[in-house]
Amino acid sequence: MEINFNFVKNSPTFSKQDSAAEKIHKLYTIDDYRDVISNSRLLLETLTKKLFKLENLNAYYHVPDGEYRNLRNDTHYLRSELDYPLSIMDLFDEVRRMGNAAIHDSKIEPDKKQAWRCICDLHDILVFLINSYDGQDLYYIRPDIAMEAQTSKQFHSRMKNTKPHIKLKDHQTKKVGKNHSHTNLKKAKHFSSAKTMDKPAEKHEHTQPTKQNWFTKLFHKRK
Repeated sequence: MEINFNFVKNSPTFSKQDSAAEKIHKLYTIDDYRDVISNSRLLLETLTKKLFKLENLNAYYHVPDGEYRNLRNDTHYLRSELDYPLSIMDLFDEVRRMGNAAIHDSKIEPDKKQAWRCICDLHDILVFLINSYDGQDLYYIRPDIAMEAQTSKQFHSRMKNTKPHIKLKDHQTKKVGKNHSHTNLKKAKHFSSAKTMDKPAEKHEHTQPTKQNWFTKLFHKRK
């Protein structure tokens, strides 16, 4: 399977993130896997700050004593304030955790499999955001990432006194009625926005036991 971020440059809302996304793609093609993951985290941080502005969220939200506002708390705040699909917010957390490990632990040497997973996460996050805010109909890399179509009259934001937002695009053939209840959510499966090609074989790659343990622990770590 081939992946690219060409769709980002055509986005009215997220086109400024095109160069960062293309950089991550190029880093992957030259096998610079640590920088793929670390730069994915940096782009995620930029996207999170942009969402704060788009949704008029309080950038100075309360944090518990002894803590400070960072990407972890920012994404958790997004969870509490916006009704994004849980599967998408899980991708936010996965990219963040991978990025933290790649940036702060010099003993870790990410491999191709880990970089591929990270770049797929980032791809599907961008697809979700562009579909939602630009009304596009892009496809996801993973068929198991299901969009939860928004059926209520209001968009995700739970904040008061904000302008009504666009609805999440319902990708099913049948349109969602306006009077459906808030809990009446539909799910649809999606597929890659790129043309399907044979994915480079990765099953012959071998990693050191310490790397595999880190990778397994990372993706099974609870938020």
